[in-house]
Amino acid sequence: MTETLQDLRQKIDETDDALHALVMRRAELAERVGRAKAEAGEKQIFRPVRETQILRRLLQNHKGGLSKAVIIRLWRELISACANLQSPMTVAVFMPERGMGNLELTRDYFGSFTALLPCKSVNLVLKELTQGEADLAVLSLQDDQSCWWYALAQERRRAVAVFAKLPVTGTADNGRIVFALGKVPFEASGDDRTLLVVETDGSISLGTLDLVLKAGGIATNAIYDSFSPDMTRKAYLFEVEGFLESDDARLAAVVKKEDGKIIMTRVIGGFPAPFV
Repeated sequence: MTETLQDLRQKIDETDDALHALVMRRAELAERVGRAKAEAGEKQIFRPVRETQILRRLLQNHKGGLSKAVIIRLWRELISACANLQSPMTVAVFMPERGMGNLELTRDYFGSFTALLPCKSVNLVLKELTQGEADLAVLSLQDDQSCWWYALAQERRRAVAVFAKLPVTGTADNGRIVFALGKVPFEASGDDRTLLVVETDGSISLGTLDLVLKAGGIATNAIYDSFSPDMTRKAYLFEVEGFLESDDARLAAVVKKEDGKIIMTRVIGGFPAPFV
């Protein structure tokens, strides 16, 4: 017997009812998780690695007409809404003018209803994140011509780390390199990219430095550079394939080999490999 249009619409209604019931159940479970964390004394509500692992599991089983990008957007909205039930989040975002900056990418990742704190300068974004009302932040490497990643590598910013690259599906349409930051630890998700800052005395070229790192077993891709304020040192921001920590023995070996040319190496976080 051929299904009628009315039959199909009835099945869609039934499916919507079932989906809504499951969404309500997920929200209720998220609230219970929040209470369990509070009872256990766990202060870190936001767990980006856990969220990444959820999406990877779902995408492995995904099929049909909906693209993976649609599934990611749906679940990012749901995940963020449930995280806000546990503890409301505020995200500081660079927005020099209304509607400009990283607003769209921030909404894509943190959801439509997460509170945003617009900031007219990168320094204000970092101040709100480290001392003010913000729990998380979004910045691009091109924002305000400010080398915030260099500052992040300094002692005073070490409590903050990059944990995501936006969008999570790949490169932004406008070519901007955008990251999410927070007072959360950089943890391995199983398929990661690490952001490594290398500060030099200025006597070693980028090409030589890249070869030295690769020879030391660290696969790198330089994505940005900057001089120190007094112009006596030069720093490079590398994207490293895999999960790397600041105390990795390979970094110590590279520093020792270059005998004073490399002043500092520091991991400022990283991000899961893009989904699609």
